[in-house]
Amino acid sequence: MTPTALVLLSVALGVVAGAALVAAITIARASGRRRAEAMRPELPVIATSILDAIDTFAVILDASLTPVYANSIARVERYVNASQLQGQYFLKQARSVLTTGVPYTKEPDPNDPHDTVRISVVRVESRFLVVLAEDLGEQQRVNAMRRDFIANVSHELKTPIAAISLLSEAVHEAADEPEIVKNFSQSLIKESRRLGELSRDIIQLSEAQSTLRPEDREEVHLLSLVEQQVDAIREYAVQNNVEITMTDVTRGSAKAANDPVIYGRPTALASAISNLLTNAVRYSPEGGHVGVGMHLERDNFEVSVTDQGKGISLEHQPRIFERFYRVDDSRTRKGEDGGTGLGLSIARHSMRAHGGDVSVWSQPGVGSTFTLTFPVHKGRAKPKQAKRLKLAKRIVKGESA
Repeated sequence: MTPTALVLLSVALGVVAGAALVAAITIARASGRRRAEAMRPELPVIATSILDAIDTFAVILDASLTPVYANSIARVERYVNASQLQGQYFLKQARSVLTTGVPYTKEPDPNDPHDTVRISVVRVESRFLVVLAEDLGEQQRVNAMRRDFIANVSHELKTPIAAISLLSEAVHEAADEPEIVKNFSQSLIKESRRLGELSRDIIQLSEAQSTLRPEDREEVHLLSLVEQQVDAIREYAVQNNVEITMTDVTRGSAKAANDPVIYGRPTALASAISNLLTNAVRYSPEGGHVGVGMHLERDNFEVSVTDQGKGISLEHQPRIFERFYRVDDSRTRKGEDGGTGLGLSIARHSMRAHGGDVSVWSQPGVGSTFTLTFPVHKGRAKPKQAKRLKLAKRIVKGESA
């Protein structure tokens, strides 16, 4: 064979070999795609669209229980990690869902405070599983607080109700003994007053914790509100031989040409101030002094109430705003009750609902200062805004426009 023929034969064999190799690669890739499609068909578009839109951890597993999709929440939060998806118990439940189509849900263990995630597995289009996870920690905390609140209210109400019942029976049985009836009547009045105060404070706390809707907001002038509450408490202070002095450093200031204004619920704001004033008088000694100061700093209006009581130790200060938390009834004046334990909680809830807050400084043997911070709204309500607020209130009350 001539050299030319050998060259031509080599070229032809090379072309054939190259074509065969390309064909083999193309066939292998097509076969691989077919096998991949058989093992993992295309994800349902509607399912991924829904899971992308929801605010819940979501992962999709294919028929081999391999993760093939994760929504934005799952890429950020790790409510379910890779080791959990590969655990034997989970794989067993997942295979059961894939086979039967019956969803599986794992609820958090109520006895384990660290177990707060609910996991659900659902089959989609017979070849996929969707794993959903939701952290119920906040919900569990709220439910626990609700249970504690109901238990506390039940306990607090039980005592005065039982006392009133027993005292009423005692008064009835001692009808012929005026002196005994008088003593029992005084106790009956005391317990009735206690029950009334508790009922009032529970209602105020419920109002303070409720959502502040736009139609609930009114224009409230803070200087006038504080003055009204101080005037209302003066008689109580006189009865307990406590002097109240109000220092208004905002009067005469260029910043305070008008009363600082906040738009909110007047009754809630008034109760926050009133509770601090009442506590200050209650915990001050006879002949003591309560100071009320007001200060306007940029967009905040501060009201400070200072007493000369026994003070609150540092260990108790973080908890005094909790519902029904009482430090020590001995801090009050002799012969006077220590209150319902709701006043400071009402004040904090009321202030935070309006974008403000309440803080405390206290030193045993010196006294305490509670400070309310109100976010000031600049200027008065515009005519159109005021009209809308009034109209909304009338609609809520069922009046015609």
